[in-house]
Amino acid sequence: MGRTRLSSPVWRGAAVLPLVLLWCANVAISLPAQEDPEEPAQELFAAALKFYDKGKYAEARRAFAKVVERFPDSSAASAAKRRTRPSGFLGWTDILRSGDSANRVDVVIMGEGYTLDKQRAFDKLAANVPKFILRQKTLAEYEAYFNFIRANVVSAEDGVDGFGREYDTALGGKTLSTYAGHVGIENGLVREVLTDVPGNDGQAIVFVRLGVLGTGGGGVATIGGQSVKTVVHEFGHSFFGLGDEYTSETHKRGKVRNAVNVSNTPDESEVSWAHWIEAEVPGIGVYEGAAGQARDAWKPTPGGCVMDTGEFFCFPCREEAILDIYRLVDPIETCEPEAHPRGATTALELAGDALVFRVQVMEPSTHALEVEWHLVPEALAPQGPVASGRSGRSGRFGRSRGTRAARGHLAELQGEPLLEGANPKRGGWHTFTLKGRDLAPGRYRLICRARDTTRVRGDRWPWVLKDTDGVLESERAWWVDVAP
Repeated sequence: MGRTRLSSPVWRGAAVLPLVLLWCANVAISLPAQEDPEEPAQELFAAALKFYDKGKYAEARRAFAKVVERFPDSSAASAAKRRTRPSGFLGWTDILRSGDSANRVDVVIMGEGYTLDKQRAFDKLAANVPKFILRQKTLAEYEAYFNFIRANVVSAEDGVDGFGREYDTALGGKTLSTYAGHVGIENGLVREVLTDVPGNDGQAIVFVRLGVLGTGGGGVATIGGQSVKTVVHEFGHSFFGLGDEYTSETHKRGKVRNAVNVSNTPDESEVSWAHWIEAEVPGIGVYEGAAGQARDAWKPTPGGCVMDTGEFFCFPCREEAILDIYRLVDPIETCEPEAHPRGATTALELAGDALVFRVQVMEPSTHALEVEWHLVPEALAPQGPVASGRSGRSGRFGRSRGTRAARGHLAELQGEPLLEGANPKRGGWHTFTLKGRDLAPGRYRLICRARDTTRVRGDRWPWVLKDTDGVLESERAWWVDVAP
């Protein structure tokens, strides 16, 4: 009986394996290489931004939609998707830039209830806002401390929620329950838009196209229609935390809350502007009628403040405005060479003729910052600022790192400065040349301090009488080794 011989499957597979590998290699060669979606997605996203920069908003929306459609898994698609919502953020651009956002107050201007075909109208409105704000004397003096940015926010509809009607808008515009129907928005939606604007400080001015009057608080000034005249007043609420000084009742507010310019007590020693009264500044006192009521609320002046119905900030309001600006803006912009922290172990060697140091300070419009240079032996060098432990009401600001108020006052320096002056060269630069010929060998701490005295020509009183947190001053310091 014959037997059938079966081939071993192991050996058969071994014989076929080279053919299989050859076939796979041929297939791999014939297939096109898989393209990384990130690069073309970013290119298409950049093209959409170019449309936006040219004011071609419909084309920009279509280009963003193509990013989502063609490259849904790319990182660019996530940003593009937010810009294609029926109601949502479209893009941002500078209106007025004075400097790096890291050392400026960035104010973002946006619109609510502006449909895609109304964006150009909003652009024209936004362009005029900085011009109007900077006509105000206090803010004009510190114009160089601000950046103004336009954020285009598209709404599917242009209505304002209220009276039983709701509309599809980007920022939740609504009619509030005040007697006159003041307009409001959803601050959370504004903050969501701000996350798409790099370097923002949590400060926004929102124009609601079909709204009336205005409101302010929590970093957001809301303006009904195109009434730029109310911008400074609402900005006083939203950025500086100021209270209303008018007496007209707009709604039931409950118990009067104390503010920089409003008090629930007539006691001159208890009001927040007591230091202005103690200085016997003419016109400053305790006057009844504020916070939207004629009784049981007091203010610093009888009238005329922009937080009432006037054109200018009263002295206490102006003081707070300047302090809030400096809570975000360092008086010293930059320095050369790079400064040394107190605990640094490295030092600059002064072995030759001299070392040159330069400091650039901020420049108010009509007065200059005071600058001093001090040289202190290592043993006498100050330890550092005296921390205030205060946040400077940083909840109104959008910087995660907090504000300069937490630093506290700089330590007191002994002796007279080596050099002082308030007349920098162009661009705010101050230069100091340190020569070693008259110095004993050893290590020294060279300290440059800048301070805004807030003394403006033509005004009898400085604009700030009390700087509790020491924000008007700043310093840069270096270790210097003098060779034997």
